[in-house]
Amino acid sequence: MDFRLFLASVKLYASEVLSAPNSLRSWAVTWRAVFVGMGQGSFHSEKIPVTGPPREVINELFQVLGENLRVTAVTIGNPHCVAFMNKISRALVEKLGPTIERHTRFPNRTNVQLAQVVDRNHLRLEIWERGAGYTLASGSSSCAAACAAVRLGLCDSPITVEMPGGTLIIQVAADFTVTMLGPATRVAEGDLDGECLSWQTR
Repeated sequence: MDFRLFLASVKLYASEVLSAPNSLRSWAVTWRAVFVGMGQGSFHSEKIPVTGPPREVINELFQVLGENLRVTAVTIGNPHCVAFMNKISRALVEKLGPTIERHTRFPNRTNVQLAQVVDRNHLRLEIWERGAGYTLASGSSSCAAACAAVRLGLCDSPITVEMPGGTLIIQVAADFTVTMLGPATRVAEGDLDGECLSWQTR
């Protein structure tokens, strides 16, 4: 994961980073944002990992609690299981999430995303996070869902991912390298003592 973070106006980001800057013209140029290189998504079972023969885990049938789901598994440095549905809700992800997270197909357990396609550049997402439970928003989950949507031909990049806790814009390159853009709001300020950086001179 690339942890180089910096502030930029959406207009600047759109013109220099995104391939489709016109899609962001409706945003105010005074809105401040941070973008992060999130690395490269992979659907390969050995990397996620998912049990069974080596393969890309794309739109596989998954039966859980009486539901027949089509799931796509992705790793963005951590495992994700994305299911696209016509309707999603907190209640549904709280019902299905714990069972999917601990399913034997995922030896390291997995994060779970229920995704709804709004249009070619817009997803809605409900998230069950591995080890944490229901989660209002997640950067890696947004990236995983966006990768899955592009891989399945459901969406085109860039993709607005709407979650109960906030909205992110995800750029997915042809090789599934992912960049994430989201709002940056000042929540605190303070002074850093020089001793905190003394390790740099050792």
